Amino acid sequence: LGISIGITVLLRQVFLLMIPFLFLWIWIARFKRSRNLPLLPTVLSFILIFSFILPITFYNYSRFGRFVLLNTNSGYAFFWGNNPVYGTKFIPILSTEEYRAMIPEEVRHLDEAALDQELLKRGVGFVTDDPVRYLLLSLSRIPPYFMFWYSGASSMLSNISRIGSFGGFLPFMLIGLVLGIRKRRRFWDLVSSPEGLLILFVGVYSGVHILTWTLIRYRLPVDAVLIPFAGLALVELFNRLASKRV
Repeated sequence: LGISIGITVLLRQVFLLMIPFLFLWIWIARFKRSRNLPLLPTVLSFILIFSFILPITFYNYSRFGRFVLLNTNSGYAFFWGNNPVYGTKFIPILSTEEYRAMIPEEVRHLDEAALDQELLKRGVGFVTDDPVRYLLLSLSRIPPYFMFWYSGASSMLSNISRIGSFGGFLPFMLIGLVLGIRKRRRFWDLVSSPEGLLILFVGVYSGVHILTWTLIRYRLPVDAVLIPFAGLALVELFNRLASKRV
């Protein structure tokens, strides 16, 4: 577990935000089954996770002379994703010139790491200065995040692949989610089940992007996790059709 999470966070830093929820699920599932908590496995897992992260952190410190956990993406993304220039309507992709123009002139002399931290601070300021606008802006990110319909701004290949993949799977994913939830009669049975873990990931991972920065490609891990639910719906459909033939 520690090795797999360590590799995952090196590839996708945003998964760090999922780790507390993952271990909470593990603790709930373990306690529900055996009334004990996996203290030692948890400690060993975190030691392994940090063993992957620390070399990158030390390397970043040697380059920038300041703490940078893994990379310098978060500050830029949060600043650009919640900039007042959008108002309450998020636009997924702007031009390079438009993104550059958002960065205040007085901070452009900073190095990459310092600028990332300064932009993160200013991005948080956008939220605290006008939380209602931030809420409406976040809600406006939901349609582009789950987009599966035709768009004139996309190429024919992009439209075909988007509609033919997520658009085709979505009804089965939703039906499978309902079936997966109905399999567990009680709430805590669902929470501690494998289905509960997958649903938890979908909610947390989607929530992170909806509250920060959204592009369709960021939804791909969620699509992969929802495919088993689509399979569950197809199995249920096949069984019903087979029973009618009999």
